[in-house]
Amino acid sequence: MNDILHRIRAGSLMEGQQLPPERLLAAELGVARNTLRRALSHLEQEGHLVRRVGAGTFVRVTGKHNGGTLPSRMRGASPAELMEVRLIMEPQAAAVAASRASADDLKAIESALTSSLTASSLGEFEHWDGQLHLMVFRATRNSLLIDYCQAINSIRNEPEWYALKKRSVTEELCRVYDRQHSAMVNAIRDRDPDRARQAMAQHLGTVRDNLMGVL
Repeated sequence: MNDILHRIRAGSLMEGQQLPPERLLAAELGVARNTLRRALSHLEQEGHLVRRVGAGTFVRVTGKHNGGTLPSRMRGASPAELMEVRLIMEPQAAAVAASRASADDLKAIESALTSSLTASSLGEFEHWDGQLHLMVFRATRNSLLIDYCQAINSIRNEPEWYALKKRSVTEELCRVYDRQHSAMVNAIRDRDPDRARQAMAQHLGTVRDNLMGVL
C-alpha cells in the first residue's frame, strides 16, 4: 500500500491513470493478490483510488489543490472546450516534433501508427491512437507538452469519454483517421513542420466535427 501511495504522491501515478491488472501489479510489488486487494480497498476508502465496474481501478488525487490540477480541470470541461484546446496545442506540437524527432522517436511514432492501422477493435484502436499522439509529443522533447498529452490520454480512458467515442466512431471513420494519421507521420518523417501542423489540424478538425455531431 505504501508503495502505491508513494507513487501517487510522487506523481509517477497520475490522476485519472488506470492501475495495471491485479495479477500484474501483485507480481510487480511482490505481494499476494489477496494482500494487494486489501491494500487497494484501503486506498479506495481513503479516497486515493476509485474503482469503476467493468473499467478498472483509477488514481484519484486528493488534497486541497486537487481541483486545480490539469487532468481534473480537463475532466470538468465540455467536449467542445477540450477539442478547442487540442486544436490550439497539438498542430504546433506536431510541427515541433517534425523538427526535433530523433531516429528512435520516429521508430516509436511509426510503431504506434502500425499498431493503430492493424487494430481489430475500437478499444484497441483508441489505445494506439492515444499512444501515437503521445509518441509525437515525446518527440517534442518538452516535458510540459508531454504532461499535457498524458493528461489528455487520461481523459480518453474515462468511461464517459469512451462511450462518446463509441457512439461517434464507425469503421469507415477509423479508415479516415488512419489516412490522416499516416499523412501526419509522413510529414514528421520528412521533417516538414508545416505539413505536420496542417495534417494534425485536419485530423483534429475531423475528430471535433464528428464528436459534435453526436452530442
